[in-house]
Amino acid sequence: MKKTLCAAMLISAAGLSGCASTESTQSDVDNSNGAEVMDEAALAIQKVKALAEHVEQQYEAGKNEDYVFFAPDSWKKINSAVRSMRTLVAKFDPNDQGFFGGPSESKVTDKIEEAQEALDSAVRIKTLVSVFLTQQLADINYLSPLVHGQWQNELNDIHESTADLIEDIEDDESTEGYEKSSAKIQARLLQLEIRIVKSNFYTPLIQKMKKLDKKLIPETYAQIQQRIVQLKDAIELAPRDQAILDVIIAHVEDDLRRANNVTTEVNWINSIDSSESEKIALRYRDAIATVAFDLFAKDISSLTYIEQIAYFDNALRHKLNQQKVLNDEQAELIISLTEKVKGALIETDGLVDGLSDGVTDKLVEQQIVTDLNRIATDANVETLTSSLEE
Repeated sequence: MKKTLCAAMLISAAGLSGCASTESTQSDVDNSNGAEVMDEAALAIQKVKALAEHVEQQYEAGKNEDYVFFAPDSWKKINSAVRSMRTLVAKFDPNDQGFFGGPSESKVTDKIEEAQEALDSAVRIKTLVSVFLTQQLADINYLSPLVHGQWQNELNDIHESTADLIEDIEDDESTEGYEKSSAKIQARLLQLEIRIVKSNFYTPLIQKMKKLDKKLIPETYAQIQQRIVQLKDAIELAPRDQAILDVIIAHVEDDLRRANNVTTEVNWINSIDSSESEKIALRYRDAIATVAFDLFAKDISSLTYIEQIAYFDNALRHKLNQQKVLNDEQAELIISLTEKVKGALIETDGLVDGLSDGVTDKLVEQQIVTDLNRIATDANVETLTSSLEE
């Protein structure tokens, strides 16, 4: 009986011992499986957040790319996709997926991919539009600050036409077949620019010209008209070539001043009675004779008006030639001075070994001053002689 009880106790002890070992092993297995599940969940969250963050960064950068203009439809899709993406990412829980749970990982990543595709589409469309409408967009940017008042409506219409063209290109994802539409926009921009430039430069000159009396000064008026036509042609050919426009405008303004002066003279002449016609002759003859006497000490009042002009022209040319000769002589004196200075420097080199640098510089300076004084004296003598000969 005792043997049987002991055996039973041993069996019971053995069984208890075996059960305890089995429960411990099972706990370790459960903990290991739980850790794996937690690791998978953490990885899923990390993956989703990384993908979403990449899209968010591109989305923020895209706000400065003006996609609302270059790819309006794509930008709308981007905004919608990003909002949906944010909602799903916020609700995503790897441990709560399924029919009655939150969004699945695949659903979240699909929405992220949708937002990414919309961003890629916007980049592609903007590049396509920017290249195709390079000149038009550059002209719009150039003209926008210049447009005001009456021109604003025209520029707004061009903006609308450009936006419509961009939407069509975005729908087709191609620029093929839109060359004519692009050319029309370019032509409208050019005409608008020409009208603006004419308004700023051409129209004011036309208004001044119309104030002149065409019948009173027909030749002068015709000259101004010819110059005005040149300005009009230049504006239509190259409205931004300001250098050429400035030259022509300056000529027109000179012509207008001349026309006003001629008008004054003609009105004065017409106001004089025929019996006082001498006043007209004396006015112009005395003017040229007085200038000739002041400049050349020559009385030419007895010459005809044509002879007075001829004398004045010849005397002035002679004076200019004399001045040129004097300038040439002065240039030769400068060359001579340079050679003498070089010679003085060479002679001074022989004294360098026996003199300090300060003494050497002093000698060179004295030599240069001496040469300058001598040449200046020579120049004064020659100038005085020339004056006496005159």
